[in-house]
Amino acid sequence: MLYFRNKKTVIIKQIAACFCLIITISSCGFTPVHHYRAGNVIQNQLAYIDVTPIAGRSGLLLHNRLTEKLSPLGVADIPQYTLHIKLATTTESLLIQLDNSSTRKNLRIRAEFTLINASTGSTIYKGIANSVASYNVVSSEFATISAEKNSSEKAVREIGEQVFDLLIIYFNKQ
Repeated sequence: MLYFRNKKTVIIKQIAACFCLIITISSCGFTPVHHYRAGNVIQNQLAYIDVTPIAGRSGLLLHNRLTEKLSPLGVADIPQYTLHIKLATTTESLLIQLDNSSTRKNLRIRAEFTLINASTGSTIYKGIANSVASYNVVSSEFATISAEKNSSEKAVREIGEQVFDLLIIYFNKQ
């Protein structure tokens, strides 16, 4: 019997601790940044960002990703901001065999972005997003190209999330 009473008190203490945590978080003024409300100023400002075309396949994927994230309800007719992004991709060998052939590579993608006020033409925010993705180099050329393409897509997805988060942080400070 004593065993079951101790379990009940532990459960009651856990529920009380969760309740206290909820009360503490709600009283400090915490609001999630990504929470959508009808009058959310940050999401309204993000919807007015026009992402300029980015060169290459990775650039196209990043452009589409950011356009979907910044304006999920559709692109604004008259953008207030323009986002310019420049991608730089490098590949480095990680595992090198005795015959100097590589069996694993790192794909590094660096995105330098600039947010420009469309009406004044002035730069209002600059940032950098980096991503590293690895892939195996195997004897099949098709498999290697496919793995490189997949790692590139993952890296671009990560860069898109970083740029989106940095823009939210910027607009949240305003």
